[in-house]
Amino acid sequence: MKRLIIPLLALLLLTGAAQAQKKTTPLKKEEPTSASPQVLATFDGEKITVQDYQEALKTLPAQLQWAIAQNRNLRAKFLDNLVTKKMLVKTAKESGVKEDQEMRRRIEEFKNELILGRYLREKLEHIKVTDQEAKAYYDKHKREFTTPKEVRARHILVKTKEKAEKIYKDLKKGADFTKLAKEYSIDKASAEKGGELGFFTRADMVKPFSDAAFSMKPGEISQPVKTPFGYHVIQVEEVKPPQQKAFKDVKEEIKKQLFQEKQQKAFDKLVAQVKKKWKVETHTERLDQIFNSK
Repeated sequence: MKRLIIPLLALLLLTGAAQAQKKTTPLKKEEPTSASPQVLATFDGEKITVQDYQEALKTLPAQLQWAIAQNRNLRAKFLDNLVTKKMLVKTAKESGVKEDQEMRRRIEEFKNELILGRYLREKLEHIKVTDQEAKAYYDKHKREFTTPKEVRARHILVKTKEKAEKIYKDLKKGADFTKLAKEYSIDKASAEKGGELGFFTRADMVKPFSDAAFSMKPGEISQPVKTPFGYHVIQVEEVKPPQQKAFKDVKEEIKKQLFQEKQQKAFDKLVAQVKKKWKVETHTERLDQIFNSK
């Protein structure tokens, strides 16, 4: 099993990028002291608290959160990374790094993303999808939740029609399909398995092959079928008719889809309202100077 590592640089990127997506937590009035069980690490008057740790942990992917929760060494490594990050930030500030125009621009962009994110959450958080809505959609669109007909078949592929016709005649006389496939088929991947192709839908194969296979019954052997790959002799082994998926198996999938559609519709309506608020003057012809500049 591969060893799970939390590189510091990855941690900095993850925790930094995810801040824009999470809500801020009000600071407590009373700051914990270094003796407090709420303080996990200290250095030079700085501290990492349980709250700091928990908030940083939330920014990680769920799988990594789970791994850290299960492994004491990873928990300690994550704390060490938080301390190292804070030390690097403190060192950077003490080194005289100052805000410049680019940094202020990026800070403003980041702040705007936070403001916009909160605004959209407040405007869209009322959106819900009920089981009744999902069931109504399911009943109206049952074809979307039907698995297509499938066929399990095997084949022998050769280059010439004459060779395919001879193989067909030998099979009709009782020759072993598996043996002939291994001996003559130029489709080496399936030949090793006696020509076995497994289950497939009509769309999975080229049209001449599918037309033949899906018109046959189990046990039947086709006459040579020409495709861009050569000539096939096909034997159908099993047929699965179309199957309707039960509502309970697709309910969450439908609710997710309807939620996204409702959310998009609400967002589009919000954008339309905003655009009515101000008159916008654009000069698209001036974009050329960006893309045509040398």
